[in-house]
Amino acid sequence: MAELKGKEGEVFAKVKEIIIREARVEEASVTPDATMNDLYADSATRMSIGDELDREYELGVLDVDLDEDTTVQDIVNFIMEQLDEA
Repeated sequence: MAELKGKEGEVFAKVKEIIIREARVEEASVTPDATMNDLYADSATRMSIGDELDREYELGVLDVDLDEDTTVQDIVNFIMEQLDEA
């Protein structure tokens, strides 16, 4: 798997840090293609991940739905789109 570069790499690193903290998972399990289900993130955990991302990136409301099948890359892509629009 290629390393993410530049701003996308920075966003991935921050998203990964938040997921590790909130979902209490091993760093190695947080890959771009890992789903919330893969990371054992129940609805309360997904909500707290969304809240933390909201605070970190001042998104207002994180209107990406963190479903069981949402991948880490989906979250990164959403944040990148929001940052591009800002």
